[in-house]
Amino acid sequence: MKQDTKQREDGRATRERLIDCAEALTAAKGFASVTSKEICQQAGANLAAVNYHFGSREGLYEAMLYRVHDRIISQTTLQDIAEGAGTPREKLERFFDSLLWSVQRGGRAGADERAIQVWLREALGNATAFLPILRHLATTKFPWVRKLFADYLGRSEGDPVLYSGILHTMAPILLLNLKDFFPIAAEDEPMRILRDPAFHAAMRMYAFAGLDALKKA
Repeated sequence: MKQDTKQREDGRATRERLIDCAEALTAAKGFASVTSKEICQQAGANLAAVNYHFGSREGLYEAMLYRVHDRIISQTTLQDIAEGAGTPREKLERFFDSLLWSVQRGGRAGADERAIQVWLREALGNATAFLPILRHLATTKFPWVRKLFADYLGRSEGDPVLYSGILHTMAPILLLNLKDFFPIAAEDEPMRILRDPAFHAAMRMYAFAGLDALKKA
């Protein structure tokens, strides 16, 4: 019995190492440029480990991206915000705070710089493989985001005005994440500004100004 437990624990540890190594290599050069052999060598596993734990190289890719996105913002976090206490505005503020902290690297959303790098690198450079993952996330996480905006705007979930509000609000935050693709040092002024609480407050003010205009329309 103890032997079976140890084997399961060893298997889980190997699986996590494979994802860790795939993520590190993907952050450096993109998943398409990484070989399964490289991943296994770095993880200290044999080449068959990828198929054993994930079914295929594509399965490893999916597992890596799902974990990466959960470090940016998890489905549990979204659900807790949407179903938690507070007014629609307070819930939306908590959602904004989670995303803005992820921009700040390693904040309350549990994000880190490497996770954002991996996500953006694959979104921009590996669209064919990335789209199925995006579709999956659209069915599991986006409904909670849509609910937050729909409740605040007082719009039905099929209303085009609702999607205008989501796009207006999310686009600047997505653009902020692109900072990881520019050679800006942490001590440079642009990075200091991104970490400034006053910057976050201004971003939130901008978002609600647009949303409130839509509410009045």
